[in-house]
Amino acid sequence: MNGLYLAASGAASTLASLETATTNLTNATTPGFRRLFTVVQAMSGDGSPYEYAVSGGSPAIDMAQGPVNRTGNPLDVGLTGPGFITVQTPNGEAYTRDGELSVAPNGTLMAAGYPVATSGGGALTLTPGTITINRSGLVSVNGDALGQIALGDPSGVQMEPIGRGLYVPVGGGELPAGAPGTEFHQGFLEGSTGTLVGSMLAVMNAMRSYQAAMNAVHSINNDQQRAIQTLTMQA
Repeated sequence: MNGLYLAASGAASTLASLETATTNLTNATTPGFRRLFTVVQAMSGDGSPYEYAVSGGSPAIDMAQGPVNRTGNPLDVGLTGPGFITVQTPNGEAYTRDGELSVAPNGTLMAAGYPVATSGGGALTLTPGTITINRSGLVSVNGDALGQIALGDPSGVQMEPIGRGLYVPVGGGELPAGAPGTEFHQGFLEGSTGTLVGSMLAVMNAMRSYQAAMNAVHSINNDQQRAIQTLTMQA
């Protein structure tokens, strides 16, 4: 039975990897997306000398710098450095690297579909005019400073995705305010840390691995069934 459990655990962990690879492929062109990795551990127990593959919990996040490309849109900001833009959601603060900003009908500056937080608290409300965002995230309209985009520092903090390009610390809570070394680049966007080709290859490899693991499961199960039938006939 150990062989069957080993093959089945391998199939289950590979299925988790396939799900992660599919998410990466879907978001390969999403601004600021952080590529995910499935964490697989070897576990043992119940007196068995064998170790089994176990995947679970939050996927690991690639916190590397993504490529920053020019768009020319004054509402696009590409980030360099570790910081995440802080946004206000109904469930509290969340964080994003998606610098594709927008302005709501009431003038609220939005990122990833939620109001952008300011370093002093509250949301940023813009007036009509020419928008300027400097390297430190200070937002001005027609030369009048309206507020600074709040940043969260994920250094040393395990993050998890919650969808729509948003991330939060694992276990809840908020990131430390400010992120030294982070700069805003108006008219640019940071791309995903993954690539379209790499994500496609990862999906294909995960599918092959899953099929191989399932073939092993079926083969071992068939062998065991034949062995049981043989023993039954001999009894």
